[in-house]
Amino acid sequence: MPEYIFRGALAENPLPEILQKIYYYKVPGVLTASRQSGQKQIFITGGEVIFAASTFPMDRLGEFLLARREITREQYERSVLLMRESGKRQGAALVAIGALSPQQLLSAVKDQVMAILWSLFNWDDGEVTFKVGKFKDDEIIQLKVDTRYAILHGIKGIEDPKRVVRWLGRKEDVFEPAENSLALLPSLPLALEDKQVFRLVDGIRTFLDVLKASSLDSTATAKILYALYILGLIKRKNTAIRIVAVPEGGGGKC
Repeated sequence: MPEYIFRGALAENPLPEILQKIYYYKVPGVLTASRQSGQKQIFITGGEVIFAASTFPMDRLGEFLLARREITREQYERSVLLMRESGKRQGAALVAIGALSPQQLLSAVKDQVMAILWSLFNWDDGEVTFKVGKFKDDEIIQLKVDTRYAILHGIKGIEDPKRVVRWLGRKEDVFEPAENSLALLPSLPLALEDKQVFRLVDGIRTFLDVLKASSLDSTATAKILYALYILGLIKRKNTAIRIVAVPEGGGGKC
């Protein structure tokens, strides 16, 4: 088996589509998105996201907590000093100086990891790879986020709706429920608004018609439609016009 079973450009391979393929095959591994300035990683096993990591300074726990005003600059500096002296991780250092309780640290790390995960959905360039294997199994703090929930929530958080519209296709395209949609529906982590948009997909309405019929705004509706498409609940309908050849000399009057 090759070291990487997938390597490509994010501009050509949207993250939601990659994650759905990984979920479908239930392959454990690490997805790495890289730019010249750094990289972010998503660790997946058993169809769940268990961890995320980043080399970007702003994603470090201390900077993350400072930005959210959950620790002070003084507490941050004290934790950095303790890290250098003891070799502790910053989270452990923050607990040692009394800036966080162990329970607050657990919550903070989970929030930090989730923020890294959600931020990747807004990357529209860079290289992406997926390497098979078990990683981060020894992390004390692990997420257990259904990859399908990550896809749904991540798509809803995409800041540029034009990307989603481009992925969906033309506004005159028609979508219809997938053959196994009713069997699949109960297992998916859908919100009420997601189910409402799903019910508008009937194989007759165009993409534009669905946007107009939805009680949500167009941006939110388009994102949900794309998520439903990626999750396999809906599919693009073949609306090509079949041309019937007329035998030579057999045409009638109009």
